[in-house]
Amino acid sequence: MRALLPVTGCEAGFDTGGDVDVDVHAFYAADWTEQAGLRANFVSSVDGAVSVDGLSRGLQTPGDNRVFAALRDLADVVLVGAGTARAEGYRTVRPAGERLRLRREFGFADALPLAVCSSALRLDPAGPMFTGAAPEARTIVLTHEAADPERRRALSKVADVIDCGASAVEPLRAITALRDRGLTRILCEGGPHLLASLGYAGLLDELCLSITPLLAGPGPGRVSAGEPWTTGPRPFALAGLLEQDGALFCRYRSAPDTDQPAPEL
Repeated sequence: MRALLPVTGCEAGFDTGGDVDVDVHAFYAADWTEQAGLRANFVSSVDGAVSVDGLSRGLQTPGDNRVFAALRDLADVVLVGAGTARAEGYRTVRPAGERLRLRREFGFADALPLAVCSSALRLDPAGPMFTGAAPEARTIVLTHEAADPERRRALSKVADVIDCGASAVEPLRAITALRDRGLTRILCEGGPHLLASLGYAGLLDELCLSITPLLAGPGPGRVSAGEPWTTGPRPFALAGLLEQDGALFCRYRSAPDTDQPAPEL
C-alpha cells in the first residue's frame, strides 16, 4: 500500500515515497490520537454502492481490511447502528496479539467496547454482540426513554443501556454519553442512516472512505441514507489518500463552512 497524499509525511511517522509499503497505523494516527473526535469508516464501489447482495463484504479488499483493522486499533469505542450490526454479524471485540500491542503503542486502552445505537431494542441478549466481552468492555446500547421496557430489562443484564432522548436517539446525546465515559475517540462503522444523522448534526470530524474498483450497478444504497437534509451539504477536505491494487483509501476531514450554519439540536 502506498500513500498518495500528503506528499510528504515522514515527520508524522509514515513514508509516502514511491512504492514503499506505508505504515497504515501511523497514517491514520496522525492528527487523531491526541484529540477527541468522531470518525466514520465506510467502503463503497466506484459507482457509489455501499453493499453487494446486501452486505459490505462484497466490496472489501485486502487493503480495506488493513484499514478497517487499523481504525479499530486506533479507537476507544466502535459505534454501529443495530440494523448494520445484525446484518453484518457484529460481535464483541477482544484485541489480542499484535493488535493489542499496537493499541498499547499508540496509547489506547486494552479494551475496545462496542456501542450499538437502537431505538427498537430488537437485539438478542444472548447474541455475539454481548457475549464474550471483557468485563471492562461491556457492550453499550444507546436508546431512548420510550423504548420497550421488557427488552430494556433483558438487555440491561448483559449491556449498559443508556437513554439518549425521550422518544428517539438524539445524535448529540449519544456521542456525549460515550465521551462522558471517557470514550473520546469514536469510530462509527455505519450504517447509512446513522452516518446521515451524525453528519446532519454536524458531529462527524472525519470520514475514512474506501473506494473499491468495482462497478456494482443499480440497486444498492449510498453510504448515507434517510430524509434529505434541509440545511444543505457539509463540506469535507481530503487530508490523506492511500492506494493498493487500484483501490483508494480516502481520509476526509470536516471543513469549516462559513456560509452554512449547523442545524439546531
